Amino acid sequence: MGLAERIFVQKRYIDIFRELRIDKQSSPRIFKENKDLFVLCCTIGFKLNKRSNELKSSEMLLWSNTFDEYQETVLKAIALKSVGNSDLTILDKPAKVYQIAQLYADKGMEILIEEIFKPYIKETKDGTLSIVYNEKAELLEALIHYVYSLNEISDPFD
Repeated sequence: MGLAERIFVQKRYIDIFRELRIDKQSSPRIFKENKDLFVLCCTIGFKLNKRSNELKSSEMLLWSNTFDEYQETVLKAIALKSVGNSDLTILDKPAKVYQIAQLYADKGMEILIEEIFKPYIKETKDGTLSIVYNEKAELLEALIHYVYSLNEISDPFD
């Protein structure tokens, strides 16, 4: 998509992204890179037709040039569908594509926290959320079941 854009998430979620990438003997890594969880969150937000109006207190998570071609295609398809397939020029506006993706990802993370991560979440005094547990295998299983259950919901591209 040309020059790399900064991809932001709410500052309060940044530790969740970090923790789910850490690989320890007691708690294996669930996501290889931040981009993988970001795209999952974006897809969940889009699939459930929920996105935030704005990102509050955001922090940079990654650069857009880290997305692979499949992830780029997903983000572009979501952006195109979110403008009603009527404005193909959005595909030439990377900043707008990523802005839309960030809003869906924000809501997607909120949904994941509520539906899956809640028992594993600790909120610090400054409002930052982190995952606190020793064994991620249970969380990974819950995440897989949740994502699988979304397949039973109608196709958002119909």
